[in-house]
Order: sequence, then C-alpha cells, then structure tokens
Amino acid sequence: MDLGKELRDLAADAAAAARPVDVDRTRSRMHRRRTQVVVARSVGSLVAVGALVTGVVLMDRRAPAEVPPVAPVASPTPTTSFTSGGELCGTPYALHETDARGVEVRGAVVVGTLQRETAAFETGTGSRDTLSVDVGTTADVPTGPSDGLDPSGVTTVLVDPDGTVAFWNDPARLLQVTATDGSGGIAPDGLYDAVDCRTGSPLTGTYRTYATTTTDGTDGETVELAPVSFELGGGTLAGQWPDRVPACGRPAPADLLAGRSDADLDVTLDPSVDLDELQGGVHADATLTATGTGRLMGRVPQTLHALLVDADGTVVSQLYDPTREEFDSGATFDVGPGESFPGEVYQWFASCTAAAGYGDVRPGTYDLYVYAVMLASAGPDLSPAPTLAVGGPFAVTIRGS
Repeated sequence: MDLGKELRDLAADAAAAARPVDVDRTRSRMHRRRTQVVVARSVGSLVAVGALVTGVVLMDRRAPAEVPPVAPVASPTPTTSFTSGGELCGTPYALHETDARGVEVRGAVVVGTLQRETAAFETGTGSRDTLSVDVGTTADVPTGPSDGLDPSGVTTVLVDPDGTVAFWNDPARLLQVTATDGSGGIAPDGLYDAVDCRTGSPLTGTYRTYATTTTDGTDGETVELAPVSFELGGGTLAGQWPDRVPACGRPAPADLLAGRSDADLDVTLDPSVDLDELQGGVHADATLTATGTGRLMGRVPQTLHALLVDADGTVVSQLYDPTREEFDSGATFDVGPGESFPGEVYQWFASCTAAAGYGDVRPGTYDLYVYAVMLASAGPDLSPAPTLAVGGPFAVTIRGS
C-alpha cells in the first residue's frame, strides 16, 4: 500500500468537503450520513496510520452515488416559484396511479415539529411547522426483512384543492440540523419546513399527496398517499393492533380455522396470483366485501396483512412485520352490505423468534389467512373503531428465498 498516496487522497477529500453541500447526497440514509461524518473528521485531523487509513478510504469509496429525485413534467408555462428552479410550484398537477414491475412506492408525509435543541422530530404537539417525507421504494414482493425505504428517484408532491403543487421534496430545501444542546444529535432524514413553495407562507388546510418514480405517468410507479392535513385532529390512522390479532407461535383461533370469524369484511385474493411458488412473502391484489348490515367508511391501508398456519393449527408467522411500518393510502371506502372495494396484501412471513434476528418461515405447505385490522366508522360524523377483515384459508407453498 502507498501510504503517502492514501494520505494525499484524504487531503483532497478534505478540500472537497469544504465546498458547498451537494444537496442530492443529503437524501442518503442516516447510517451513511454518519459514515461521511466519520470520514470528514478523519480527514480533518489526518490522524491515520496503516490499516486504519485504508479502512476509512475504502469505506468512503464504497458508498454508492445518490440518484436525484425525478421531477414530474410541469405545465408548459410554469408560474414563478418561491424555490430554486420552480419547475413544479404552482403548476397544475394531475397524476394517474401506475404500477411498475419490480418496485413498490410506499410511505407517508407527516406533519410535526422539529425541536432544534435536541434535533428530534415530534408529532402531535408543538407548532406543526415541519414535514417528514418518509417515502421511497421497496421490493415488489417482500422476500425478507426490510432495511428501510429507498428515497432516491422518488418525487413527492402536495397538491392544493385547486389542483396545483404547493410543496415538493426539493433536495435544495432538505433540512440538515444538529442539536444545539451539545449532544451531537442529528435530525432524521427527510425533514422540510412546512411552507408553500410558491409563496414561502406556512402550509394550511389539507393537501392530496402523490409519489412517483416517473416523469410522464408511464413506465414507473405512481401512487396517491394519505392526504396531509394541518387541521386540528388531522393525521394518519394507520397503526398496529397486536392485541386483536393471532399471536405467532400460539394455536390459531378455533373460529378462524372453522371459518366462523366475526369479521366485518370478507377478503378474497386475485385468482391469478401463484401461491405455489412463494419465496418468503406474498404480494397480491385483494377484494374486500362488507358482511354486516350497516355502512362502513374509512381509509384503505397501503397493505393488508396475512399469517401462516401449519398442519397442527399453529400460527407460524408474525402478522405485523417487525421491519416495516404501517401507512395509509390515498383511497377511501364507503360500502354497504355486499359492496366491495380493492386492497393489496403485502406480507413478509417473519418467523416467531428473534433470538438470532428475524428469519423466514421454513419452506413447506401452509394455510394462509388474510387478517387485517383497520379503522372504520358507520358514518361521516361518527368516530372510527377497529374493523376486522379476514379471508382464507388459501393453500400456499413456501419454496424458500
């Protein structure tokens, strides 16, 4: 190893670090940001010898380059924008959902407050002057644990009631905040000031929210996410209900196995999905049909859950994926008895134990049950309550991942 050359490389990197921040790189995940901080500090001090120098240099060079977000096509005559560039702000924006093979866009935009002293992002309290854009791509079919959504190449926009863009995740406006209390805390990735990109005024009201990987609505993934609301009481309804679902490693409920579950919605799967060649997880279109006597209204979750039961009647997979979050979609339902609406089952079959890290359920043949708890109400002025959607059994074969 040429130690002198490595030190010269480090010095060159240190000079580059003093230049203006490359905003496209700020969209990287937190662990990569911390890696860059370690490298910068090592360069600044030039205290490195032998293998330590080599390790730091290689760590920096292995970091993949970030892909900047793709901005959807704007109108031919965009209005003046508050942000740099102005390609999107104030322009009419009409997206149609499209499905791309091999990738899924998921996530949410959440309203909250950035506490500058601790660099913590908090929801439900404070001035609600910050947006957290937690949106990215993931595998089309989950075949193992998730290490987080990949935000690169995804553009997220908020559209006002007039159909024009009021906010988009412009990388030039991404907040980079270090705690002022001396703790060294760093704010989470994906935070923005909650201001109208056309005027710089605070965002107010409710906005439809879209995320896309494509510039023209084709050959890419485009989805409508849950709306973003600054109204009192507005916010996501997605969540987990561990006390209301069958526990992994325990016998499945007798009523479920006998087909007598007291479900509010019956779930069927798209018959074209191949359940004989699963590799650790499943992604399938589903239809939910109301089974009761009254109306049900609510927001469709981005994912419906499912579990596996073995030949002995034991639940062998975790219903709530321990490595993925819950999100609402932009779709709503309002159904009466016998009426239906679409949804999606997206489930990695995580084993019950986490002694050595979460793993896949062993290959074999199982019964799959869709089992999803969501919030729904009996009318627009009534409070929502947990509502159960159940389907199955569906015979599946796990081939391994």
